[in-house]
Amino acid sequence: MEALAKKKDKDGNSIETVFYELPVIELGDSFEFNFNKTSIIKDEDKQKQLHYLNFKTSKKDAEKRYLLGDICYSHFRDNKNSLQEFGNYRLFGKWERKSSFQGSEEVSKSIENLFIQKFRNEFRDNKSRIEEILKSKPSVVIHFNFNNKSWFELDGLIESIDKILSSNLVIQDKKTGKLVLDKYLYKTLGGVTPGFGDENKYKNKLFTTDEIVSLIYATQVYQEPRIRINNVGIIALPHSKKITSQEIVQFFNKEKNTIKEEVAKEEKISTETDDLFREFIQNDFNDAVKFDIIFSSIPKSPAGVYSDLVEISNIEKSLLKQVHEKIKNVKVQLQEQAHKEFPNSKAPYNFSIKNSFLKILGDLTSDKKKYQFHLLKVLPQIYSDTYYQDPLLLPALIGKVEHNIRNGGQSFSTLKYDFYFLINIQKNDNLMKITSTKSYALGQNLGIMARQFAAWRDDCPIKSFEKSYVGNLSRRITTLEELVKFAGFINEKLTIHERLFPDVKKAYLELVELIRDFEGEKYSKHNCALGFFESYYGNFQKQENK
Repeated sequence: MEALAKKKDKDGNSIETVFYELPVIELGDSFEFNFNKTSIIKDEDKQKQLHYLNFKTSKKDAEKRYLLGDICYSHFRDNKNSLQEFGNYRLFGKWERKSSFQGSEEVSKSIENLFIQKFRNEFRDNKSRIEEILKSKPSVVIHFNFNNKSWFELDGLIESIDKILSSNLVIQDKKTGKLVLDKYLYKTLGGVTPGFGDENKYKNKLFTTDEIVSLIYATQVYQEPRIRINNVGIIALPHSKKITSQEIVQFFNKEKNTIKEEVAKEEKISTETDDLFREFIQNDFNDAVKFDIIFSSIPKSPAGVYSDLVEISNIEKSLLKQVHEKIKNVKVQLQEQAHKEFPNSKAPYNFSIKNSFLKILGDLTSDKKKYQFHLLKVLPQIYSDTYYQDPLLLPALIGKVEHNIRNGGQSFSTLKYDFYFLINIQKNDNLMKITSTKSYALGQNLGIMARQFAAWRDDCPIKSFEKSYVGNLSRRITTLEELVKFAGFINEKLTIHERLFPDVKKAYLELVELIRDFEGEKYSKHNCALGFFESYYGNFQKQENK
């Protein structure tokens, strides 16, 4: 309901939900809905205790079927005038124009359960009246009160539904007498597994009825990603001899985890924990507990199939805590450094792995494939403490800075900290390797020369210089020869505009000396560009004013 309240109809109105309670009278062989005693539930605690059944005949069942129990339904037209329906009921079927109750009529005929048959018989007789209530408001919940009990609290009902669900998923193997999956439930366990026809299904996996029911619940619990990054989900599976069933339940209980996170926020703990590590280190598990971490493709529809992309196994919690501690220390150091450079900035410098990668690798597309694919590559390395280097990071930063200069966007002065954060959490000291190169030194001197034409200067003699030249820097310093030409061009402009100040002359002489003695290393335009941007955007404005 909270998620629904954030949506708006075509007139911009928020969607508010009305909760109705409808008493159900027991008459022996039948039920009676007491519409005269219908009331509105205003108690928020009672509202939160209600549950509805999402009934499916298989994982790939795309129909919204209603079997029994409480109903949650909303319908409204959005700002595109399209009809939107949410909840466990549908009044306007997409194809056959039949409601969710009708969608379960066929399957309910085979259900030998007196309670379910009694409930559906009464519902069928009052279907029009109930659906009128559902239509009366943009969002409605109907709670059926069975003598002060909810439908799921009635003895034996959940077990009966489990049997119904499992019977629709399996067939009995004639050779063994055991059960095999006949419909898709989980990945390669049968049903739609390639190469496993009816005569070979028993070779894949055999089950008992209890195992099928357990599998239904287990897949629903652990298949749901703990962390989501666009279309990629991260699933965490803890295992250890030192783990208890209570700890497992606590870990997978989203509601309790959410409460725990809120407490952590109040205690100012969660702000120190990176989003991609919180699930692994903020739990009650012993440090010896290990995780299997699975990166899966999240299906676009509920009926879709999760497909595993990458898996890393046996990552110990103690290792994850150790890796995170290093990440946290890097954050603190960079926050202090950024605050010194920008002491008057009101925005806090809160770094996170996910956001820093997004700032450097993100694009204007909705799926951000480059960003997703790269995270899919490096996150397993980060979790397993094997993130030694990342050759894509520096070229991506240079490309992003140039794009932002041409089109307007985040400046290098602040974007650089996301780069430094990501490069400093690597195991190798790759930043030192870059900044100690001659290519980087060449860029530094070239940047000192070029900053006479920086756009932030009030006395900038060439206003178009920054967008035209700095915004396409890597194209102008592709090779050492191209860099020499660009340096000559800048020197010529400095002479024309009488900007050959002492620090500029010194930088030019050092650049010439470096070029003359450039031996022992391969020239890198990206190292050069980083040095350029560091000096070009460096904190020199105050010094020059002095």
